[in-house]
Amino acid sequence: MSNQPWTIDSIAHAIPHPELRQNFLREVHLTPRTDLEAVLDRWERFVRRWTQEEAPKIEQVRAYYQEHGTLPPDYESAQAEQAQQSFDDWRARMRAAKKAGSDAA
Repeated sequence: MSNQPWTIDSIAHAIPHPELRQNFLREVHLTPRTDLEAVLDRWERFVRRWTQEEAPKIEQVRAYYQEHGTLPPDYESAQAEQAQQSFDDWRARMRAAKKAGSDAA
């Protein structure tokens, strides 16, 4: 963002995920006026960090992948493989649970 002050609208537009954006808007709408500044400050810190630190990292990884067809070497590690295996195990459990639920009827 430029040097303009953050607004509720600009914070909402900077939030990267629709569900998170809805959480922000819900929180802003339901927070007592006396507590609103603290809520907005917290969300502003979140979007500042996102736009200044996290989003650029994601763009660098995306550009590397587009150029090389693989993730950067620092993403290929035993920890990354373990995370992938954990995700695959979770996905298999969810599919099995969904299938078991559909067989129950």
